[in-house]
Amino acid sequence: MRASGLAACLALLAGASGCCSCAASPSFTVRNGAALAPPAAPALPPPAVRALHLGDFGEASCQQEAVAGALSAAHRRAPFDVGFAAGDLVYECGPDPSLPGAEACRFAADGNTVAPGFVPPADPSFSVHDGPLAFLGATPLYVALGNHDVASGGGCGGGGEAVARTKACLNVAHAGPQWVMPGRHYAVDRGPARFIVLDTNLVPRDYGGFTLDDEVAFVAAQAAGCDARLCFVIGHHPPATAGGHRDDATAEYLARMQRLLDAGAGRIRAWLVGHDHDLQHLRTPAGLDVLVSGAGSRGRWRERFEATSAGASLLFASVAWGYGVLEVSAEGWRYRFEDDRAAPLYCCTAVGAGPCEPTSCR
Repeated sequence: MRASGLAACLALLAGASGCCSCAASPSFTVRNGAALAPPAAPALPPPAVRALHLGDFGEASCQQEAVAGALSAAHRRAPFDVGFAAGDLVYECGPDPSLPGAEACRFAADGNTVAPGFVPPADPSFSVHDGPLAFLGATPLYVALGNHDVASGGGCGGGGEAVARTKACLNVAHAGPQWVMPGRHYAVDRGPARFIVLDTNLVPRDYGGFTLDDEVAFVAAQAAGCDARLCFVIGHHPPATAGGHRDDATAEYLARMQRLLDAGAGRIRAWLVGHDHDLQHLRTPAGLDVLVSGAGSRGRWRERFEATSAGASLLFASVAWGYGVLEVSAEGWRYRFEDDRAAPLYCCTAVGAGPCEPTSCR
């Protein structure tokens, strides 16, 4: 075990969250409804796209080390075609805006892509994310911004909105096989699937000169093509959760999130997110599947999933360390949570336009 991983774990143990043991993953799990006795999965054609869904991976901890090992084994067993990291890529405070040259990072007129000509300074902060995922090789990992990636208050040195904007810019400017980020928001088309990657830091509030209006317009534009593709949103903040961040779901938060949901015009099959440091499958009252994969490097082993936000129903939740795997075919999709041994924890299957119903993982 790396000394840094042990130190990080012990530091987390001193707080309200974090791993409960550096030797093994915690195991508390909740199953409700059909997840209590899931039937065999219905037949679907072989998947055209196999995607990794990983969240909150940006800390060198015993948990990150274990999850990276499981991911490597899963990738050897059945290679991922593409990956998505749902925010909080570099704890605690994102990239370092004090490095020489970092202040020159600017967004283009679209407020989304980096202005041409900027060469980012070498920032060792990114190694905490990129290094443990090197086993992916040439498999692209598309990333979304989390709140820690643009943090500018508290212990992150201050600087307010200007620093948050610079950090967003530095995240977009960074590039590598395990870090692909064309803009703050963008879309990725793979086979029958479209992945709409958003900057959900704008759900709690506007920041850095960016507005929620831009994200709403982007979702609406991309959703127009979702009649021909199965569309999934990738972001950091969940529309609904049974984790600790359910307390964030104020009336204003829910109203702003609803604007993004409405922009999808009922064409989005699922939201794939992080933020809560656990694994969850929820369904909103409107029937939207929400899949939380936030157990990459920081755990919340005390979580007991006793209530949900936004009136959602909870099908599955676990404090186990792990990640999600999405497989998409032309006739539907499957989702699977795996633990830090690359073993299945929970599976669901969606046929046609239907929801992802709990099914056996066998």
